[in-house]
Amino acid sequence: MASAAAAVSPLFRTVENTFSRMGWQSRRVPGREVLEADFEIHHSHARVHAQVFAEINAVSVVAAAGHTIPVSRTGVVAEMLMRTNKELTIGNFELDYDEGRVLFRATNVFDNPSASPEIIASLVHAALAETDRITPFLTLVLRMSPDELATLNLKLFLQREDLLPPVPEDPDSTP
Repeated sequence: MASAAAAVSPLFRTVENTFSRMGWQSRRVPGREVLEADFEIHHSHARVHAQVFAEINAVSVVAAAGHTIPVSRTGVVAEMLMRTNKELTIGNFELDYDEGRVLFRATNVFDNPSASPEIIASLVHAALAETDRITPFLTLVLRMSPDELATLNLKLFLQREDLLPPVPEDPDSTP
């Protein structure tokens, strides 16, 4: 008889099948309904963590940016993320102060366990796109001198379009 820990929910099977159908290499976190995958994006790379909460029919996708944020820059980075969050319609950025990591999280609660693979793939695409979009801004903020930071207008800085990744012509060409 299989143990309860080895059983997986129908929702997790849908997530696994979605990753497989999209051609995304992933690995399961032992003992949990979690898949992890590494992606190359335009400005860097990102690790994606897709977790199923079967009891509420939810899938949460988290992408971690490649930067480590030093304590000295957490204030400006937190403000930058909050200003960015105001413009988002799907998901949000978070700053893990303890680990110095920037995360993007998008979650969807489905009306039944047989979730839409298209929505699951869209959550992953959104997480990767937003992580890729914020990466060059993080890079510049982390390289700025204290004097440059003191005069930085984050609102204007975040409007720079020259730092944005190119928009793919074919929406299906995204990882």
